[in-house]
Amino acid sequence: MLSREEMSRFARDGFLVVPEALGAAAIEEVRALLDPLFTRFRHLPTDVRRDLAAAGPTNGAAPRSAEIERPSRLDPRLRATEAFRRCREMAEALGGRAVGYSFDHAIYKAPFNDAETPWHQDHAYNGHRRLLRTFHFWIPLQPVTVESGCMQFIPGSQSAGLLEHGRRGDGHVRAVEDAESSRAVVCPLPLGGLTVHHPLTLHYTGPNRTGDVRRAWIVHFGPWGRLAKWHPSIVVEKVARLATGLR
Repeated sequence: MLSREEMSRFARDGFLVVPEALGAAAIEEVRALLDPLFTRFRHLPTDVRRDLAAAGPTNGAAPRSAEIERPSRLDPRLRATEAFRRCREMAEALGGRAVGYSFDHAIYKAPFNDAETPWHQDHAYNGHRRLLRTFHFWIPLQPVTVESGCMQFIPGSQSAGLLEHGRRGDGHVRAVEDAESSRAVVCPLPLGGLTVHHPLTLHYTGPNRTGDVRRAWIVHFGPWGRLAKWHPSIVVEKVARLATGLR
């Protein structure tokens, strides 16, 4: 369980590093389920897979930064793992109330490639302005260093609100071009470590310059869980946007 000091640090900085959150067996349990999905990456439905580093059609080239959206839909056993359970418990401790699963994705960065995940806020991907209190866990499936593309955060950036994001690559990837990267906190982790961050916290992962694939599973939890899109404020916002488009 998280200490009061850790919860205070999360509230202040917008992120928390938990270096010994999980045992090796819990990590192996997740990897044993995700690795087969990435082995058949090209055969998955096109709406759940992409190369985040691609600027357009890949013409069959191997992905440099392979992403699978909602892998727990493809293999529901992921939601029965110890890692999933522990992260949900930490989210409930941070939020002070029950939470549910809202989203997950996995990113496998190939060895020796220059693909970065640019500075961004996760809330920029939501498609609505209403901010819900969610907790985003980044779980590497091996030790990570700055050379392999560990997480980096700008502390306190969650207090700035939603920033302007441009688009990169094929238009899916969002990026804040003027992030104060000089203030970044680099977060290497041992096996079993993880990070958790606020949806407005600016974060980044660099290229994987090592000889191994950098594997990570990202899971989001919040009080509304998968029903977040039906939050009254979000529904009103979407209806208003639709009405504006019909005028």
